[in-house]
Formats: sequence, structure tokens, C-alpha cells
Amino acid sequence: MEFTSQSQVEDMIYSSYLRAINNITETLDEEVRKPELTRALLDAVGSPDRNQKYILVTGSKGKGSTSRFISSLLSHLGYKVGLFTSPHLVDFNERIRINGQAIATEDFVRLGNVIRGGFHQIEEQLAADEYQGPVGVALAIAALYFKEKGTDINVIECGRGGRFDDTNVLSNDWAVITPIMEEHVAHLGPDLNSITLHKLGIVKNNTTNVYVSKQKSDVLAIMKDNLSSNPVQYYEEQFLAESITTTSVGTTFDVRTKSAVYPALTLPLLGQFQAVNAASAVALCEEITGGPLDQEIVHHCFEQLQWPGRCEVICHDPLTIIDGAIHRDSASYLAELIQLVNPERSRTVTSIIGVPKDKDYTGVIEVMSTVSDQLIVTKPDISHLIFPTDAPLIAKSFLEKSSEFPYLEDALTYIKEQSPSEIIVIVGTQTLIGNAKRLFGQSLLNIGL
Repeated sequence: MEFTSQSQVEDMIYSSYLRAINNITETLDEEVRKPELTRALLDAVGSPDRNQKYILVTGSKGKGSTSRFISSLLSHLGYKVGLFTSPHLVDFNERIRINGQAIATEDFVRLGNVIRGGFHQIEEQLAADEYQGPVGVALAIAALYFKEKGTDINVIECGRGGRFDDTNVLSNDWAVITPIMEEHVAHLGPDLNSITLHKLGIVKNNTTNVYVSKQKSDVLAIMKDNLSSNPVQYYEEQFLAESITTTSVGTTFDVRTKSAVYPALTLPLLGQFQAVNAASAVALCEEITGGPLDQEIVHHCFEQLQWPGRCEVICHDPLTIIDGAIHRDSASYLAELIQLVNPERSRTVTSIIGVPKDKDYTGVIEVMSTVSDQLIVTKPDISHLIFPTDAPLIAKSFLEKSSEFPYLEDALTYIKEQSPSEIIVIVGTQTLIGNAKRLFGQSLLNIGL
């Protein structure tokens, strides 16, 4: 039966994984994931990715915002740019964009019908513990859409890894690797070496240029040992951000590359790491365009750039910041930001935390306790994830003034009516951040160029 609604297409995207999940006994990506099934699905619908230009972006922190920076800057420079990211915050359509505009529901449904036959044909051949990854199925829709609309270049945010990620079936001329930290150890391996090697899997023989963002010294050493056959630009060697200052309204910085200096750039996003991400985008775009970029275009692009849910200010009265931190390192970036906007601890801070059971909720709670006067543990109104029952006790062990509410809306009501705070920080899974965006009445389908 033909799909007539977006929810039906979304159900197909997740159906293979949900069918298999109870039969999967292994956890490592190389034993569970089968990106070759994504390749088969793409080929079944005419290989729309062939002869298209792709940039793959992987890493542990900042890959979504870096992808957004690259796509926006290229759009401002005159290119028609596809952008594929995950997860979404409110609407699934957010994952597939051209020049900032999300795919229309009618196009999403129509292209869902195009891949439906190939999806089911592959599905019939799979064992009980094999599945077509949701990212790969969505990628097939994105590739068809980008081909149909005639994009010049497409920016693709990888999933949690690289080598065995469904997006890695694409032939990418460019690879960008954002900061890597210890994460997803059950899936990527027990240490930074194995995690880094997973991420480096997006660098293929045909990848003509690699851009490595700021890294820890041990990660950088692993990269240099394994990136000898591809041209590579490294942060602080060929490009960097400097003179970085952050206030409650944004981040100002200079970018220096091999070709030029771009002074006093401003992002309406918070956090020094955003300047680092922007530097990677500028360096890559210089290579694509063949030289220094127009200073005015770069300034204009960055000063109006949006990337929802990443150290984003969604209200100024009281100052309300949302961020999708789900482990200690990401929370540390956020804590540094809170210290910058509240250096004397003169304003009261309430952190609302909703991190799933399978993520580093203890690390996030501990870090946020160091910059907060009050902790509230909660969860989003809609989520398929399991949230920890011991989080409230852990919060109290770090900060006595801690409490729990069933849902985010309840927590916000409590703050407003009974425990006013001058700064509210909402931190946790993307579904929690999406919940916050909905509660504050914000749409995400058009984020501009």
C-alpha cells in the first residue's frame, strides 16, 4: 500500500531496526552494522549518489554544527548545498535540507514511496538479527532528493562512528573530523585508539582532502600515524581560530588559514568550540572555491547563522540555554560557557537534566552541579529511550538542592512559579532539546542559508 503520510514513511525507516533489535546479541559496530545494505538500497533506486559531490563529517563533538557551518558558508558563496544530519529535534524533515530549507512533507512522502519497493525486497532477505539502519534508509531519501533538485555539493553528518556508518557508503571527496573523545565504547571499542580508527574510516583512497579539527594530543598522534596517504590540514598547523571571546549573545573570533585572515567574525552561538568548528568550515570552503573567501560574505554568513539545540539561547528573560550534551566532556564545554556568562556566580543557575540511561548521565550531572545552584532531573514528554531511576539520588549527592519532575514542562512550571532562576540550562538528549523548542514555540523547518 502506498504511503500517504510522513509518519508512515518514518515507520518504514525504523521498522527494520525495531524488528531485529531483540535478536541482536553483539554490540560492536563491525559485527552488527551492515552498511552494504544501504549501498544495496541506493543501487535499487538508481544509485542517485553516483557522480555527486559529498563532504562527510564525523567526530564526537561538534559534527552537527560543523556540517551546518560548511553548508551555510557554501550556500552564501553561491552553491546549492544539500545537508543531511541526525538526529532531528522536532520534525524528521529537519534531517534533509537544501540551503537551510527542510524537505517538504509531500516530497518526503513521495520519495519514501520510491524507496519502498527496494526496502522491502532487501528486508525479505535478511536474517532475524540483521537490519537496514534507519540512517541508511533516510540517506536513500536524501540522496534522491539532492539528485532531483540538482545540488552542487552535499554535506553529510555521519552517525556515531565512521568506518561502519551507513553514510560511509558515499564516495566523499572531502572528510572533516571534529574533536574525538571517549564515547560509545560498547559499539566503537574500549579506548580512544579504536574509536579514532572508526572515525578515520571516512577517509578513503579517493578522498582528496582531510580536515582535522582540534584534538587531544593522543588522538592527534593516532591520526598522524594513519593519515599519511591523504592530503591533510590540521587545526593549529594549517588553520585555527584565535582571539575568541564569548558573551551571553554570541562568540567573536578571528580565523587564520594558509591563505588569509578573517578578523572579528561573530556567531550568535555560544562556546569557544563553535569558533573552532567555524575555522574548519572556512579552511574547507577555501579549498573548494580555490582561494581566499570574500570577507564580507563570511562575516554575513556567520553573524546570522543558526544551529538549534547546540549551546543555543532560546530566551533572554530569563536567560535560557539549551544543549544536547550527553556525556562529561560535552557537559564540560557547557559548564565553561556558563562560567563565562556568569563569572562571579552573581546570578542563580538552574540546570534541568534529561540524559538517557545508556549515556553518561552521572558525568553530566556532576559537571553541571559545579556551575548550578539547583539541579532538576526530568525527561522529555515523548521518547523511546529509557531514563535512569537513580539520577535524582546522584544529583542530590552532588548538590543538595536537587529535585525530580516527570516531564520538562513540569520542571519549567516549577521554576516559573516556585523557584525563579536568572539562568536556566536545559541539557540532555536531543528529544529533550526538541521538547524545549516546542515548549518555547520554535519551528525548525527553515533555518535559512
